[in-house]
Amino acid sequence: MWAALAAGAAAWGEGLTLRWAAWPYAWGAAAVWVAIGLVLATGYGPAHRWSRPPHLAAGFAALLTLFGSGSYWATTQLYPQYRVPIERAAWLVALAMLCALLAGLAARPLLRSRNGPSRLEWDWFRVRVATAVVFVLAAAGTVGALSRIGYVPVLAGDPTAARVDFPDIAGLWYRLSMLGGVAALLAGAQVAARQATPGTWAIGLASLALVGVYGPRFFVTLPLGVAALLWDRVRAPLRVGVLAVFGVAALAVLALLGYVREQDPSAGLLGPLGLLVYGTFGEFRDLGWMLDHYASGDRFLGGVTLGSLIVPLLPRQFWALAGVDKMAVYARNSASILADDMGQVTGQRVGIFGECFMNFGWIGVLIGAAVYGGLLVWLDERLRTAGAAEVRSIGLALVAATATFALAGQLNMFTSTLTGLGYPLAVIALAAARRPDSPRL
Repeated sequence: MWAALAAGAAAWGEGLTLRWAAWPYAWGAAAVWVAIGLVLATGYGPAHRWSRPPHLAAGFAALLTLFGSGSYWATTQLYPQYRVPIERAAWLVALAMLCALLAGLAARPLLRSRNGPSRLEWDWFRVRVATAVVFVLAAAGTVGALSRIGYVPVLAGDPTAARVDFPDIAGLWYRLSMLGGVAALLAGAQVAARQATPGTWAIGLASLALVGVYGPRFFVTLPLGVAALLWDRVRAPLRVGVLAVFGVAALAVLALLGYVREQDPSAGLLGPLGLLVYGTFGEFRDLGWMLDHYASGDRFLGGVTLGSLIVPLLPRQFWALAGVDKMAVYARNSASILADDMGQVTGQRVGIFGECFMNFGWIGVLIGAAVYGGLLVWLDERLRTAGAAEVRSIGLALVAATATFALAGQLNMFTSTLTGLGYPLAVIALAAARRPDSPRL
């Protein structure tokens, strides 16, 4: 592949430069992806399970590049004057992922999982009771939240613009509604461990509907991703082909819902394929815009957004005692800052590597990639030995899925998701977990 790229560059380089000035970035990204494949195959070993975090993250980054480029193409069909250096976005994602994988290999001896004392396991009867209780609370919260909002956001209105106001509009009802994600995670853990009843399946699917009514796809895809990861790790391997078919079908449904909801007549000009990719991974398109906007180096944020990564870890009251305004710090996140730069009213995400570039340029990307690679290997080592009944399995799967989705998200979304879902799971574990040698109920 490298030889083919080199031969193509030598044969057509001069002509390509006249018609496609940014072709070296695209060629370089392709060459780096070949290197990524070699590192995964020789350094990490074959992916007997696609859910191994290094392989999962690399695969997601490849899909982000592929479908993100498609989204950019569809955008240029609707808006011919719109142009961003999308090839540079592909180069950044590929190079950052390669650095992450190499850093993970270097750190692996320090991050190996060691055998410890017996770990907490679920008492499945208690888990089923907890799942039902959490679902009832989430259902009540959803009814109350929708009555406050006044409509079903996924079917009407514009969740892209209004969703940031839902917590203020619905208050406590909205927060209770978000427990639907916790119920879906608990149901997914039971399904993966072969402990699910028909009622558990019903609660899991209904919980996805509860969190899906607000529009953002992340609320639905994250629990599904965690469930699929757990299934592949502790139950039986999931075929990549099956996942690909399911993923494409899900993208088609989401694209159709977005078209119906927003009623944008211009999107109808794209045709089925264009509509499918138009609403997929627009973050990659925004990454290209950001790279152009911050290219001069005089706009780097110098770490301003890192505070929003930390403050979600503890409640607002704690930070108030320390003299820190949590909401003010949280508001200085990359999505909000980039929205101001772009003249948009809603947050614009460019992925965690893009946020590292916004703060410190390429040095930030390389350091961020190294930390990310260490996290992937740490997760890989522990998921390898996690059992179906162990409480830590769902926590590790949640971190792995969130870290993967963060490639198209932002830093503060990573910690906000872990605390928003992880803390309730920890509380439930106090009541529904037991030591392996303790008696069952």
